[in-house]
Amino acid sequence: MFKLKEFIKSLFVKWEMVYSTQDATKHFTMLGRLDNKGIKYKTKTISFGGGYGGGEGFSASYQIFVLRDTINKANEAIQHSKY
Repeated sequence: MFKLKEFIKSLFVKWEMVYSTQDATKHFTMLGRLDNKGIKYKTKTISFGGGYGGGEGFSASYQIFVLRDTINKANEAIQHSKY
């Protein structure tokens, strides 16, 4: 069943998550590294808390997705780039 699920996913899903953080500074640093290498990406931000009235515990999770065929290049840029 797992192999079938992966096969179906490979037909329709072209984007893979390459990085996730709750630190906005790190998020934008990684976007800069991908930009410097010319790697196309998409981002997703998930917010928790902080609703009406400014409740306690506001946080956000930042996710970066790259095209499946560039995932190795993206990992290299994220892990080994100095800037």
